[in-house]
Amino acid sequence: MRINDAGRELGQIVAFHNSTFDPSKVVPTLVMRNEDYGRLSRILADGTVVELEVNIVNRLHPEGRTAYNVVAEIEGSDKKGEVVMLGGHLDSWQAATGATDNAVGCATVMEAARILKTIGVRPRRTIRVALWTGEEQGLLGSQAYVREHFGTFENPKRDYFLLAAYLNIDNGTGRARGASVFGPPAAAAVIREALAPLADLGLVGAAATNRRALGSTDSASFNAAGLPGINFEQDPIQYESATHHTNLDTFERIIEEDVKTSAIALATTAYHLAMRDELLPRFDKASMPALAGSSR
Repeated sequence: MRINDAGRELGQIVAFHNSTFDPSKVVPTLVMRNEDYGRLSRILADGTVVELEVNIVNRLHPEGRTAYNVVAEIEGSDKKGEVVMLGGHLDSWQAATGATDNAVGCATVMEAARILKTIGVRPRRTIRVALWTGEEQGLLGSQAYVREHFGTFENPKRDYFLLAAYLNIDNGTGRARGASVFGPPAAAAVIREALAPLADLGLVGAAATNRRALGSTDSASFNAAGLPGINFEQDPIQYESATHHTNLDTFERIIEEDVKTSAIALATTAYHLAMRDELLPRFDKASMPALAGSSR
């Protein structure tokens, strides 16, 4: 077997530190806390014989597994064929319970939907919530959904032109502060207009991006297809420094008031987009960025 140093301070262990896509390197591997690994290394360097008793339990599924997205919606009225989507991924890593990545995102979009249902809104466009599976393995759930329902800018399906926007949240427990909008500056202006009434909650606006590529969260599946994906930017709250993909990603890290604020931001933005006369502005043929790694 192999023993890896976690390489993080204060007892942090990153969930996939021992992962590999090379079958020749697949051996039983233990990831040890940096502090324990260091102590073991010093003892060995001193010439002392060390004996470890290790119990490793793994489950292998060489045939693969089937996983499912969870989708629900509030039906629209006069524009019900058009859709505003919001979502986050429901899968997580095994080192902890996945509280900040991304159970809290799922809870946030569910709370946003609950808010809209509770106050009895009747949106013009359908508001659809999606909890994605397989995000950690490469945005598998959201990519499959986009491929099946929307297609791409270069090869669109009918529903491609009926999506107003997709709203995504996947950056820990910190409150939403603004949004990154895939689209022209006019699209970001619409989102700033939607968030303006929430300035007293710390929402500061939105910025346009033209990065059309797959990335580290599900809004990228929409962006890569040329669709208006909107990712909410949040306070970091030890996300990258402590909880992201580590054994510290537990319920104790959740800040309830921040989650409530984020839910309000998502609900407000979704409702605003569902009620507008026009769809959110998009890149046209002349301005659509090339897909990263491709040529136009």
